[in-house]
Amino acid sequence: MTRVYLRGYAVRDTEDTDGPVPFVLATEGRKADGLDLRMDTLDLERFRSNPVLMYGHDYFGREALPIGRVDDPKTDGGRLLGGLVFDRNDDFAVKVEHKIRNRFLNAVSVGFDAHDIDDAGVPARWELFETSVVPLPMDPDATADDGRSLALARALSNVRAGKVLSTKNITLVEDAITALTALMESAAKADDEDDGRGAPTTPARLAAAQRRLALAERF
Repeated sequence: MTRVYLRGYAVRDTEDTDGPVPFVLATEGRKADGLDLRMDTLDLERFRSNPVLMYGHDYFGREALPIGRVDDPKTDGGRLLGGLVFDRNDDFAVKVEHKIRNRFLNAVSVGFDAHDIDDAGVPARWELFETSVVPLPMDPDATADDGRSLALARALSNVRAGKVLSTKNITLVEDAITALTALMESAAKADDEDDGRGAPTTPARLAAAQRRLALAERF
């Protein structure tokens, strides 16, 4: 089974204007998917023979071609490093490279297979298949942004891990509750207008979401 791990980010302080774009492709530590990928159990042989750089993990289909490659993939302590090289004869790849270099896109994700996962979520071995540029990483370590959105992501990750939140992070969670409530209510209204069948299941999903988020406020 191929798994997707959303946790790579750009190394902006060492980036030049024309060479490979340096990235941390993956890091150790238990993440939202429950896995802790250790670099000393990583198998890079397959990837080094075909170091494809994809977009959004789309690699099944005639148009799902690589947009580039990953140069010099290697481990460094608890990190997997590599340089992104884009195919400048591919218009779409050029567009993605432009967005990466100008910081409109900041994240990558790896596709891999994990073997013999123990109770702590640590695979005995994992094999890297591909690396993809992604626009919407879900893991708090998957972006170079250090602003409000990253703080909120980390706050919610701490809630999942059962950690006590600071006053500042409680405010972030409360803001998220307000924003998600407005979004779900808007979606419910749109569903009513579209199908004409009265109240759909969306309000129930909204109530469940509110209960889950209300639990976060206790931390």
